[in-house]
Amino acid sequence: MNLIRRITATVSSSVDRAVSRVENHDAIVEAALRDTRQAASRARVRLRRLQRDGERLQQRHDALGVAIERWGERARVVAAEDEAKALACVRRRRDCEQQRTALASAIENHAVIEKRMAEQVRQIDGRIEDVMRQRNEMRSRQSVVEAIRAVEHMDDGARVDLEETFDRWEIQLGETEILSEAATPVDVLESEFLAEEDDAALRAELDLILSDDTEDQS
Repeated sequence: MNLIRRITATVSSSVDRAVSRVENHDAIVEAALRDTRQAASRARVRLRRLQRDGERLQQRHDALGVAIERWGERARVVAAEDEAKALACVRRRRDCEQQRTALASAIENHAVIEKRMAEQVRQIDGRIEDVMRQRNEMRSRQSVVEAIRAVEHMDDGARVDLEETFDRWEIQLGETEILSEAATPVDVLESEFLAEEDDAALRAELDLILSDDTEDQS
């Protein structure tokens, strides 16, 4: 069983156990997420090491290509004057070619492993996102359920207590407002002017009504 299957199985079994038991589901899912994140972190470290190994293989492959050209050029330069040295250069060139061929195969196999590992890491991250999304959905549903349960379990006595509390509150505010108004000094002159102005406004409105009746009769 590969890495992604082991991690997925671990997370799935943890979540299933959480659902089947009367426990703190949120805490159990969070613990499963923590374990999965740790596994994902280790997988990413392994992937980075694998990628660095691949880079070193490619660098070695490129260096051998340069060496092949260099030994070939050396063989050409000394061939006319020193055949033995030229043959030695050709032998070195052949060794480099063999090493480069072997490295090319190793690089190809390494690329397959690296691609598979990268895909597994991607799947692990996707699994973590799925579990987090499910956890958030369950948390939201849990909050709604708890709120509904609190409302449903509010008994008649609690409702009466609340109504009595609001009544006492309103009485207290009313008494405070009355006392506040009583404590405010009355401005007699201001009151007289306000009464006269109100009477004047009423007379003007009455005159307007009478004027409308006169026009209708004419």
